[in-house]
Amino acid sequence: MPVLTATWKRRLSGAACGAGRIIPAVLVASASIDGIAVVWHAVFPPSPPPIAAIAGQVDHQADLAKGFAIDCVTTYLTASTTQAANLGRCFPHPDKLSMPTTPALIVSSPTAYTSQPAHPRDDVTTYGVMVAVTEQPYPTARPARAYYQIPVGIYRNASPRALDNLARVDPPPPGVDLELGYPVTIAANTALSTMLSGFITCYLTKAPGLERFITTDSGLRALAGYANTTITGVQAATNPPDNPADNTELPVHIDVSARRPDYTQIDLSYPLTLRSVGGNWFVAQIDAIPVMGDTTPTPVQSTTQGGSS
Repeated sequence: MPVLTATWKRRLSGAACGAGRIIPAVLVASASIDGIAVVWHAVFPPSPPPIAAIAGQVDHQADLAKGFAIDCVTTYLTASTTQAANLGRCFPHPDKLSMPTTPALIVSSPTAYTSQPAHPRDDVTTYGVMVAVTEQPYPTARPARAYYQIPVGIYRNASPRALDNLARVDPPPPGVDLELGYPVTIAANTALSTMLSGFITCYLTKAPGLERFITTDSGLRALAGYANTTITGVQAATNPPDNPADNTELPVHIDVSARRPDYTQIDLSYPLTLRSVGGNWFVAQIDAIPVMGDTTPTPVQSTTQGGSS
């Protein structure tokens, strides 16, 4: 093994001492830079990403695609040879589309659903749109629901155009049945049922006194659209306490049979939140979503064929 001379020993010793002075200085400088960056971001935080603006733009484009698709589908289904020029604003090859000499269908009640947007190329966002319409070959014919698929491209967030002709497709698959979470049946002769009967009568008919059945912050106003109402069932999420404390809330569900001024009947259901004030129950709000039960969803079997019903 080679032996270090005295000269090399002095050189290595000096280098080690120099490194000992340099490394702490580098570490201090690095920490200072990091500290300055932290302070800078604290004083001048970066702008948040424009999530709301992006979401609004996507919603706008989806609404534009759905509205355009409905327009194009209904225009084609009701077109005749004298209206061929109208299809040019929708489809890329209107000259290849067949049309009858007179309109063949009466189309009504259109709705549309969009897929997730895709971005195949610059400045163009594409949507797969399904349009559902009710078709009748003549006014007294039995209405049939039909579904059509049409791809739509949105150019620079504002200009829609169909990418292809429409296609007749099956309806969306059925969903599931979910049990509601109101296991407690409330008898018709109870004070709670009487209050709910008074509420729904004053809410749906011209009967006065709605304020006697609602909280001051409910925001509910009488509709006065029906001649008569009858409650056919009342269920609650839990057993109502006999002496509820103020601000106790109770979810309930009522089934209502209402008669229109023309004597036709309609069945309605209301999920409600009740609130106790002074030991009495009042309607605080009509719930947008009812209470759901803790049960396994039951898939619904499809009963339609060929997209009609």
